[in-house]
Amino acid sequence: MTEFTPQWQAHLPHLGIIKITGTDKVKYIQGQVTCNIETLNSERWTFGAHCDFKGKMWSFFQASFWDDALLLICPKDVIPSALSELKKYGVFSQVEIVDASNEFSFTGSGSDAGEYGQVTCTDEQLVLSMSNQTITRALHVSRDSSANSDLPDGSAVWQALDIQSGIGAITSSTSNEYVPQILNLQALDAIDFKKGCYMGQEVVARTKYLGKNKRAGYILKCHSLVNIQAGELLELQVGDNWRRGGQILSSGQCDGHTYLFAVLPNDTEIDVPLRLKSQPDIIVSTQALPYSLDAQ
Repeated sequence: MTEFTPQWQAHLPHLGIIKITGTDKVKYIQGQVTCNIETLNSERWTFGAHCDFKGKMWSFFQASFWDDALLLICPKDVIPSALSELKKYGVFSQVEIVDASNEFSFTGSGSDAGEYGQVTCTDEQLVLSMSNQTITRALHVSRDSSANSDLPDGSAVWQALDIQSGIGAITSSTSNEYVPQILNLQALDAIDFKKGCYMGQEVVARTKYLGKNKRAGYILKCHSLVNIQAGELLELQVGDNWRRGGQILSSGQCDGHTYLFAVLPNDTEIDVPLRLKSQPDIIVSTQALPYSLDAQ
């Protein structure tokens, strides 16, 4: 199921949830992540990242409140390590942080759920609008963990839609490797540079104000359906030779094409061909990002 239409609806088993509850949840998480939890409300969601003290990301997530809980939605396979790091200092606060992935189900749809960033909810379902100028879609989170058991697996398509929107991912194979700006998080409003101290804040700020970042996230496209794993390496042709060009962070398939989100040197031009190191016959090319990095 790789075709995306307005009627598209599918199960998203690659996603999971870290759930935070307790009276200190906002204060504690505010001091851990790049986004501003204190200004987040029940009607909006935001991207954010959790870093170590060197500014390297443990996880990249969508944050939303639902009733008395703060939910961080991210790839399921990164949760064990991300959860451990997020809980590290929680013993000193009134906060409970758990992997709640099995409590919920995730459905992606091509329906219109309002403007980008909008949240609507009922007692049983949370809907996060991810629509932009070119793609209309919404993420549905249900308290019924088996609510979409009869739907097809749509993870490959959903990840392709993320990539087309310039949204990367941190998985277990790339956790604790990159600072937020390398995934263009500043362009996704996932970093609040005025919120004050949080884990890794000095490095993130220095990367912005001193222009230390030499890499960025890029969209790549292959004109066929191929299976490519996160963490695989890309090679760039230099003369008659091929040299390391970057690393793949996520991949997806949609409408007959394979899309990749990869870290490359930030002076890489559009339409530059690269090849997969593990499968040199697979050639991909860089695509234009849907946002600008120049003013970030």
